Amino acid sequence: MLENHRTRLNSALAKLDGALERLARAALTLAPWPILYGMSIAVTAWVFTHPSRHAQLDTNKLTEVERRWMAGGAVAAIVGVALAYFLVMLARRARTRSWDFVGTVGRLNRALIPLLALPFVAALKLPNIEKDSPKSTIFFAALAALATGAGAYAWGRRVRLSPGLDDASELDGAPARGGRALATVARWLPPLALLAMWTGYTLFFSRLAITNHHALHTRTPDLGYYDNIFYQTIHGRPLGCSWLRAGYHGSAHFDPILILLSPLYLIYPRAEFLLILQSAWLGAGVVPVYLLARDKLDHRGKALLLAAVWAIYPALHGANMYEFHSLALISPLVVWLLYFYETGRDRLYWVTLAVLLLCREDVSLLMCFIGLYAIFDRRGVGRARLGWVTIATSLVYFVIVKLFFMTSAGIIMSGKDAYSFAYYYEELMPNRSGLGGMLVSLLTNPVFALKVLLEEPKIIFLLLLFVPLCFLPFLAKPGRWMLAYGLLFCLLASRDAVFSIHFQYSSILFPIAFVLTPIALKRIEGSGPTAYFGLDGRRLSRALLAAMLVAAALMSWKFGGLVENASFRGGFSRVARKLTPDQEATYAWVRQQVEAIPPNAIVGATSKMGPHVSNRKEAYFYPGDRAATVQYVLLDEGELKGKDLERHNAAVKRGELEELSRLKKMALFKRVKPPSKAQPPAPAASDEPPTGDPPPELRKPDRKDGGAPPAPSSTAEQDEDPPPGP
Repeated sequence: MLENHRTRLNSALAKLDGALERLARAALTLAPWPILYGMSIAVTAWVFTHPSRHAQLDTNKLTEVERRWMAGGAVAAIVGVALAYFLVMLARRARTRSWDFVGTVGRLNRALIPLLALPFVAALKLPNIEKDSPKSTIFFAALAALATGAGAYAWGRRVRLSPGLDDASELDGAPARGGRALATVARWLPPLALLAMWTGYTLFFSRLAITNHHALHTRTPDLGYYDNIFYQTIHGRPLGCSWLRAGYHGSAHFDPILILLSPLYLIYPRAEFLLILQSAWLGAGVVPVYLLARDKLDHRGKALLLAAVWAIYPALHGANMYEFHSLALISPLVVWLLYFYETGRDRLYWVTLAVLLLCREDVSLLMCFIGLYAIFDRRGVGRARLGWVTIATSLVYFVIVKLFFMTSAGIIMSGKDAYSFAYYYEELMPNRSGLGGMLVSLLTNPVFALKVLLEEPKIIFLLLLFVPLCFLPFLAKPGRWMLAYGLLFCLLASRDAVFSIHFQYSSILFPIAFVLTPIALKRIEGSGPTAYFGLDGRRLSRALLAAMLVAAALMSWKFGGLVENASFRGGFSRVARKLTPDQEATYAWVRQQVEAIPPNAIVGATSKMGPHVSNRKEAYFYPGDRAATVQYVLLDEGELKGKDLERHNAAVKRGELEELSRLKKMALFKRVKPPSKAQPPAPAASDEPPTGDPPPELRKPDRKDGGAPPAPSSTAEQDEDPPPGP
């Protein structure tokens, strides 16, 4: 009998041990999550209700009373979350007559993981965090996206974006009336949503760009250059530009697409038209992004989300807001090109390739890597032939343009009638030794080349480009080879503008990244490694898309142009979002002076004033060797320094220039006497802007070891297309 009691006692103790072990495991694996969720809710609520105390929270210097209130709020939130869990379990008990405590809590924990994103979103509310600590900003955005993606994966078992946005085939079997209604929604909602995105983007960025222009934040390099090119082209001088050497844009780039677009300039022949054209052109990229994503993912809802990511993408905003550039125009065209390739529409592919080659001569080099992708692509017959023909066509075009249409046959340009780009890569081209010097550096000093590639600003540049896309483009093989040209072009550069999302150069990277993203998502859906790790490919694809949308939204908030932040710039300068009364009065004065100048007059202007007088046959930098020929001078004397200011003051003192109007340091002069022969000789660089330090907001940030040159000593060095000569 004693033995029976002992057996029963041991059995009871064994059950108790098992229960305690399960309880301990459950406490360690299940209980922390509701606590974390409660803390997340409490911290986020406090941050959004106490905007004036963000700095103190960031340094953990809240008052003791505030700390206690936060602690009490956290406890209350944890209790609230626990109560919510209990209510869910009661509901399950009523429905299934089973508590299933562990299973219910586990499912709730997984479904509520996105709540963990809230504290990181709250952390991004810290003023100027995107400027003071871009790495932390990117890290917080990535963690918020990760939490959202994990939650979306947990929901993915039953949740769909919308049955009305799926293919019409999924509506089979539905009641006829309801099926027709859903089919109508599925047919009309995507085009209407795309039209809304495109229109909204165009209107917003057109207004922003024009406001920035009216605030005098644009410069002759480059808006004045392109405005003059359009004017010269429609008046019978294709790609002419009076600001540049040889009076021809071929001294820097060859972009005959401007000739095709120039008739549109007649609608409104001023620089503002170019800003509207560029915004509408770039915003139109939502269409090919949507079409490609729909083709690859077979889902209209997912395709719309990816199109939305394009519209809020920070690098697109930066390229859009840096004045006007022919290189920026390639962004939607590259997506169209690869859409036609992926869908087997070869004729449209060749037409789009021709248009792309017309955008700029060096685009042909990018097309070679797209041809390389086609060669590596084994999905269809004839892909390899299309690839090598693309490469051959691009190279032949490049050679012909260099030999016959540009002022220099060199790849990076050289000569007195050309603008050299050697200084873009001066670290790898010592003494501006050209591409040969770069190859020697790569072969003889690969460690230094790696150091140049991995500089911190370049790593941040890559994060800004690829975190919004969750790095998915790198999973799309063999298509990721198309990124090679852009990565080498940007990361080997010494000039910091080349690896910045605030300039046009990222246009050779991010369109390809958007093309590769749906390809990568499609690959993940049917991937063997995904199944190997016990993951559902379709759910993982949806989760990554959700994470991408959150990452893109947060990165756009802190680095893009839709919402004002401390980081976003259009080129070198901050973007003016609204004109102050003083700026409105200043611009009104500038327009009054421009309208007072006869249309056929020869005008000299400083860099800030150039884009406002560039729609004429002859406009030149003032002062310069052509200062003697100008009939009117519109300038900001704050841009003149040193000898340039002395030359101008001497001309005024000799009575050669008569002041017609003045507003502070800005003035309009008219030449009333020919220049004196005794005046100081003009600088040798005849087509450069005048010497003078740029305003503080235009100065390039100083770089550490391996960085770009220090702040420029001339407004000429602010331009990106073309650069100054040696």
